[in-house]
Amino acid sequence: MTHLQPAPQQQDTPATGPVVWILMSGEDHEGGYILGVYATKALAKGPFLEAASDIPFEVDEAWQDGDGAVRVHGGCDWVSLKPYPLTTRDQLT
Repeated sequence: MTHLQPAPQQQDTPATGPVVWILMSGEDHEGGYILGVYATKALAKGPFLEAASDIPFEVDEAWQDGDGAVRVHGGCDWVSLKPYPLTTRDQLT
C-alpha cells in the first residue's frame, strides 16, 4: 500500500465553516462521477478505501492535500475525497 505524501506545490487551505466531503472516481481525460457525499471525512473513509481498492491497476500515487483532501491514482483511474464548502441559508440572505 502506498503511504500518503503531501502533494507537491499545493496551496490549498482548510475550508472554514461547514463542509461536505465528496467522493469521486473517474479516468484521466474522461472525467469522473460522484460516488457519495458525506457529512464528515471519517464517514467517507470506508467508501473511499473500497473505491480505491476497486482501481484495476496498481496504485502509482497517493497523496493528501493541505485542505485534507485525499487522492489515489492507478494507471488512468483515480479516486478522490475532497471537502467542499457548504453554502448556508444565512449566506444567501
